[in-house]
Amino acid sequence: MLSRLKSTVNNLKAKYDGSKAQAVWKHKKELCQRVSGVFSKIVNALAKKLVKMGVSANFVTITGFIIGIFAVNFLSLERYGYALLCILINRLFDALDGAIARNTKVTDFGVFLDATLDYVFYAGVIFGFALANPFQNAVAASFLLFAFASSACAMLAYAVIAYKNNSSQKLELERSPFYLGGLAQGFETLVALVVLCIIPGWFLQIAIVLGTLCLVKAFSIMVTAYYNFVIAKRVPKE
Repeated sequence: MLSRLKSTVNNLKAKYDGSKAQAVWKHKKELCQRVSGVFSKIVNALAKKLVKMGVSANFVTITGFIIGIFAVNFLSLERYGYALLCILINRLFDALDGAIARNTKVTDFGVFLDATLDYVFYAGVIFGFALANPFQNAVAASFLLFAFASSACAMLAYAVIAYKNNSSQKLELERSPFYLGGLAQGFETLVALVVLCIIPGWFLQIAIVLGTLCLVKAFSIMVTAYYNFVIAKRVPKE
């Protein structure tokens, strides 16, 4: 029995060795890049048409937010299909407003508005899942909101000091609040929301994972801040 188990393990190792795993990962990465490229072209083409019609980036931002916040109501009623539709439209408009801004002019207020409404939207979605099933989701939602607030405050505080010091070490405010160095970017967060709307019973597990990533992100920003604002200043300039 033991020898058979060892043989099975060895076969699995041979099947999924490093080179094969790297090839599979490279293929999936290239596929995602191609899909992302096609989506970007579609969004840019639509953005150019909206610019010609006189539609501003801020108008798209606010409209997308209003549609997205309806997801909170649908989640509280456990109408997950409608909630998913609102979430997807919100994310589409979030991509559109950036494309419109790049085709016209990126403004400080536009960046502020986009980032602020994104935070409110994500927090609202978490709140919506708590309302859907308070007995099962409330504690997990509270943990996720706690972690979300921690990472958001750390990032915004860093941005304030960086702006004050006119530092080049600035953080991307347009990113998802669950962004963590390429590990949990906006696409992965969107996938998590889609999965939650399709399988809402997984909220506890996914909330724990996302919440943990948020806390790690907050800690990583604190370490980055200490390095850039303390250690880097001690190094004499050449």
